[in-house]
Amino acid sequence: MPPRVVRKTNKTVLFAVEGETDFAFLTHIKSCYVGRECNVSVKVKNAHGAGPLGIMDALVSGARGKSYDFLAALFDSDIPLCNESKRYFERNEVQLFRSDPAIEGTILRLGDQRLQENISTGECKRMLARIYPGDSMDVRFYERHFNKEYLDAHRGRVLLLDELIDYLMMPV
Repeated sequence: MPPRVVRKTNKTVLFAVEGETDFAFLTHIKSCYVGRECNVSVKVKNAHGAGPLGIMDALVSGARGKSYDFLAALFDSDIPLCNESKRYFERNEVQLFRSDPAIEGTILRLGDQRLQENISTGECKRMLARIYPGDSMDVRFYERHFNKEYLDAHRGRVLLLDELIDYLMMPV
């Protein structure tokens, strides 16, 4: 009788994001870097623009009845954490990733765009729409403008991108 094959179980991550653009961006990053060989399963949950409290709610509802090994959150740095969300994130060991000032700023930096100091989220959104045609809330936008080869070539230039990829491939 052949020896019994023991299968490894994947580490599981529930990753909440602030809005539609964050959801499309992280879904694209996940599709580029999290394959079957990673032994990681990632569920991305959208808080639909409700800020840190919305992300907290998305993590609570997403984890209800399930057991995730890791919880993570991606949100914009232009909205401060309130005490309630801060306590929840600390108590549940949520890995926090913050875009400065917003995900659009991170995407612009990824595209080698220089941003002014203290640029607003609104200006980042307008600049992204002007430079990169298409709907940034659609995963195909990232497939077109920031495919895996592009991302690989730009690793090391945008710290948040590196942190996200590293975490998705091997959460700690």
